[in-house]
Amino acid sequence: MDSLNSSPMLLRRRLKSIGLSDPALDAAWPTWWSAAADASPSARTELKFSLARKLGLDPRSLLDDNATPKFVWRDEARFKHLLTEDEQELSAISSFGKSLANVLIAATPDSSIRAAVPGALDLRRMLLKSRPYIRLSDLLSVAWSLTIPVVHLRVFPCERKRMAAMAVHTKDREAILLGKDSNYPAQIAFYLAHEIGHIALGHLKGGEILVDMDSELESPLNDEEEAAADRFALELLTGQPAPVVLTTAKRYTDKQLANEILRQAADLQIEPGTLCFCFGYSTGDWARTLAAMPIIYPDAKPVWNEINNIALTQLSLDETSADFASYVSAVLGLPGPV
Repeated sequence: MDSLNSSPMLLRRRLKSIGLSDPALDAAWPTWWSAAADASPSARTELKFSLARKLGLDPRSLLDDNATPKFVWRDEARFKHLLTEDEQELSAISSFGKSLANVLIAATPDSSIRAAVPGALDLRRMLLKSRPYIRLSDLLSVAWSLTIPVVHLRVFPCERKRMAAMAVHTKDREAILLGKDSNYPAQIAFYLAHEIGHIALGHLKGGEILVDMDSELESPLNDEEEAAADRFALELLTGQPAPVVLTTAKRYTDKQLANEILRQAADLQIEPGTLCFCFGYSTGDWARTLAAMPIIYPDAKPVWNEINNIALTQLSLDETSADFASYVSAVLGLPGPV
């Protein structure tokens, strides 16, 4: 049989025609698939159902070999910081995210009585009782304690990695998917605090998906949800909804700025990297801000690794099938089935 015309290759071409990336298809392709399975009509049908569940596709559109595959969950999603409209791409992002959230929530043990997410200042006071300031790891602990799974995507549904973060409400629970890459925990802490804010402030009505696209633009002035989530994040991380951080020195080096931030962080109860970013927003001196970050974090490394290693300890993937466990492992960049 010509491999280019085999049933899996034809199916793969159909899926790529609607914008799905090769890494997404590689991750979603079931581990049990084989040449022998291709000879079985029932196995070919199960392959299509498996891909549909993982990628958020209407299984009927896959079962009909002459139909265009269709995403399920575009209409439930609201996109923030959206610069260009590409309905196919937006449908892929929202459906992929909702499907993954369903798997993560199923693998996250739920308490019989789930506490509501506290307000920003209440949560800050609670956390500061046992730590000098609030770090990314503290926010991760809060989220998981509230049975909100948090993961950092290493596989994206489309070739362009335009999603910075996503909060999903499904099955009366929430999940947070992060997409922004950084070597500095403070940057990702803000994104995570922002998504927690969306949840705490009730922005995710039943079944909705909020997607923050990767953009350097500030929150639109007419988007009160984004502005409110920003205020929540800043209050949680700094104690103020709009902190202003300035320096009295007219001239300062990168090292002087970093050392001053490290000296004052504990007194101000603001994590050093967060304090440095607040300085950047207050002054617009981003060149100095970014130059100071490697001094603040001398052992900087990709933040996603910490996030997904924590997820690995929290998820009960043995509650799912081996196929879905392998899928989650691939999407999280973990070394094989967990």
